[in-house]
Amino acid sequence: MASGTVTAFDLSEYAAARRALIEQALESYLKESSPRPLWESMRYSVLSGGKRFRALLCLATAEAVENSDVRQGPIERAMSCACAIEMVHAMSLIHDDLPCMDNDDLRRGKPTNHRVYGEALALLAGDGLLALANEILIRKTPSDVAAATILDLAAELSRATGPDGMVGGQVEDCIATGLMSAGKGSTNAGEDKLSLLESIHKKKTGALLRFSAWSGARLMEASQPVLNMLVRYGDILGIAFQIADDLLDTTGNIQTLGKTPGKDLASGKVTWVTVYGVEGARKALADMEEEGNDVLRQTGFRETAIAPLSALLGYAIHRSN
Repeated sequence: MASGTVTAFDLSEYAAARRALIEQALESYLKESSPRPLWESMRYSVLSGGKRFRALLCLATAEAVENSDVRQGPIERAMSCACAIEMVHAMSLIHDDLPCMDNDDLRRGKPTNHRVYGEALALLAGDGLLALANEILIRKTPSDVAAATILDLAAELSRATGPDGMVGGQVEDCIATGLMSAGKGSTNAGEDKLSLLESIHKKKTGALLRFSAWSGARLMEASQPVLNMLVRYGDILGIAFQIADDLLDTTGNIQTLGKTPGKDLASGKVTWVTVYGVEGARKALADMEEEGNDVLRQTGFRETAIAPLSALLGYAIHRSN
């Protein structure tokens, strides 16, 4: 990873050290079991690389909070949550790639799950990962974390995943592109493109990123004002991440993206690029980077604690894949 916004902080080094710990933990949670084809399919999507952006975000916010009353180190305390987030994200990618959705053949430069294991097993692998994520969050979070905190985390992860989060956003996306009917009395009827676009992005991409930014700090028992700021930061990051995705679908190539570019345009999706054009999308990203960094400064975190979060925001905006 590299950032165009933070020069005094080495995001590549920071991310590599934590990514190694994340991979080790994910491997331990995904040891092959029975039925073997299911676990192979789950492992294929979770352990096939990826930037671990959401897990890094969870760990970074945990590390940013100073709380002398918390016994474990922030990485140890937040690791099970970070892994749960990665499993939920992998589930969403498996399901998004299915023929009934985006019908993609490539993900992270490799054949998509259903191309390797078939549609039925891919669907069930996604279901299995969603259930396993919640089990890990509940059972593997350190025992001295209050039960009320774990319950709060589990509820918010479910919210980020369900009708108010990724699932709801995906449905709105499908309606917008004509993949399914809006249904009788749909609130989307006549909705302007910008409002619909913001709703899709806030739910489909933003909800899990918002949870990632909030959850690490929640595990470290951050104050409510700090949590509120991180929710705002997560919202900005989520929209920015999706705008960057929309740009990459237009300007990227299969070698750098690891997936097929131009799919959004070909399917008639409503994106920031189709609404505002390439330059309009780039202007929106610049504005969001400035706003996101302003929010981080308002948290009262030390400069060294803000640096990773600012760099992650910069990476999301300036990335090439």
